[in-house]
Amino acid sequence: MTLANLWILLGSACIHVVTHIALKRSRDRTAFVWWMLLFSGVLFAPVLIFAWQPIAWQGWALLIGSAVFEAAYFYAIAKAYQGADLSIVYPLSRGAGPTLLLVWSIVLLREPLTWGGALGVLTIVAGLYVVNLPRLGGWKEPLRALRLPSSRWALAAGACISLYTLIDKVGIGYVEPLLYTYLALWWSVVMLTPFTLREIGWGGLRAEWAYSKGWTVLAGFTSLSAYALVLFAMARGTPASYAGAIREFSVVLGAGYGVLVLKESSGPMRLLGAALVAAGIATIGLLG
Repeated sequence: MTLANLWILLGSACIHVVTHIALKRSRDRTAFVWWMLLFSGVLFAPVLIFAWQPIAWQGWALLIGSAVFEAAYFYAIAKAYQGADLSIVYPLSRGAGPTLLLVWSIVLLREPLTWGGALGVLTIVAGLYVVNLPRLGGWKEPLRALRLPSSRWALAAGACISLYTLIDKVGIGYVEPLLYTYLALWWSVVMLTPFTLREIGWGGLRAEWAYSKGWTVLAGFTSLSAYALVLFAMARGTPASYAGAIREFSVVLGAGYGVLVLKESSGPMRLLGAALVAAGIATIGLLG
């Protein structure tokens, strides 16, 4: 991996954590996600003018398939934040993503598994376990935590990350990365809208807009721009498993914010778990 691509992915990680901070501070996460995606589409509308190109049917099929998992991801992550802290949901969802992506990349994209990749996966698994420890002696607590709906939603979100990133690695071979991201975004909005209206209705959307306002606009900008950087790095030759892994440095930033700023409980263990996840991700990215 080139140094330039590494910096692109780290920049994506720093931008991406802002999205989750904004999402966590909202009142109705389902409504917030809908507004966030809508503003992503509005803010990046010039993409249709400056990056438009004819798209083959394979490109349309891939970006719509990606949108299915992106919509499912946003739905799952909103559900996860309704019942758990930022420093729990963020490491679980963002850590599970690259772990599964490594598996899919080996099986479907035929990317080779190295000793560094295997070591990285084991380190991530250890971090996901530690992040749910209330204290050093509570080794059975993470197993109990996985019974909670919020933890299962977070892991489901991580699975969706791995699947849409895998599809996108192929999709950007047919469509320019920024245009691909933008069109997949609008398909995600179309797919999410009926579920959003069924759960909260227009009244719920109006109430969340009155509460969040500028935060939805900020999240809309950071959400799309962060992932566009990932696709740009993949288009420059970075393997999907590496790109999906390195951007998850944001796990440490998210856990740190949750513990240090939001004063969430079990801070030392959550920070240690997030650090292990980040170390595993870095191992996959640099040695995998």
